[in-house]
Amino acid sequence: MPPVLLRTAVVLITSFFVVLSSLRMAGAEDVSRAYLLPELFEIMATEGRSSVVTEGAVPLEGRALAEFERDVARIYDPATMHDAFVATLLSELGPRPEILEDALDFAQTELGKRVLRLEISARAAMLDDEVDEVARLALQEAREADDDTQAAARLEMIRARVDANDLTELNVSLGLNTSYAYYQGMMSESAVNGLDDEQLLYLVWAQEPEIRLDIEDWIESYFMMAYQPLSDDELQAYIDYVSSPLAQGFNRAMFRAFDALFTDISVSVGRALGRSLTGEDL
Repeated sequence: MPPVLLRTAVVLITSFFVVLSSLRMAGAEDVSRAYLLPELFEIMATEGRSSVVTEGAVPLEGRALAEFERDVARIYDPATMHDAFVATLLSELGPRPEILEDALDFAQTELGKRVLRLEISARAAMLDDEVDEVARLALQEAREADDDTQAAARLEMIRARVDANDLTELNVSLGLNTSYAYYQGMMSESAVNGLDDEQLLYLVWAQEPEIRLDIEDWIESYFMMAYQPLSDDELQAYIDYVSSPLAQGFNRAMFRAFDALFTDISVSVGRALGRSLTGEDL
């Protein structure tokens, strides 16, 4: 190829990637803003740190515990989590731009804005143990209510919303994957003796019933609380939307991005705990 044509090709290719990068940056800003992702990852980071360093959760004390807590705070950095998630999400959606366009269009509707704000507000509120307990008690009352009551009818709609996106199964899968990654992280630091990959799989799968029960309780109590201000017609309209093929595609892409993010986080937490445990043994 003559030099002038080679330079032209390089310029065109470079220009293409600049445009592509700009489009991805615009998409990242749009989806982040529309789906309130900075707020979501602030909440998720708090949830993660709390679940890992809650009193008695790890067999550490003194300096080893303090160092582990610093590692956990670094791993659960909201900005880092946000950026990694959005990058993976946009990569997942790259071949299907119509899915992202549909998701952004919905997020700009009055119903979309309201639902997304309600979901964020409820999740933030449930960081408080007392609020979480009240939500779970309300769920239990709805589960025990007669079939012809308003509470039972609303719970049925909540379950339709969960089923529309297969949220229980996706969250169970995510829980199992992150548990496996956590132990792999510990094993990489030689902090788990006498456990091979086959035994690790057995250990993780043995947790499945407990993980499933916890997810079912949490997700139903969370949605019952979040969607309480919605009328039945509004909630049904939302269920109809999330049941559409494009919305289901967006949900699957989001879960693949969450799975990649939290698998990496779990490996890092497992390694941090493994280092702390083996350090204490020295």
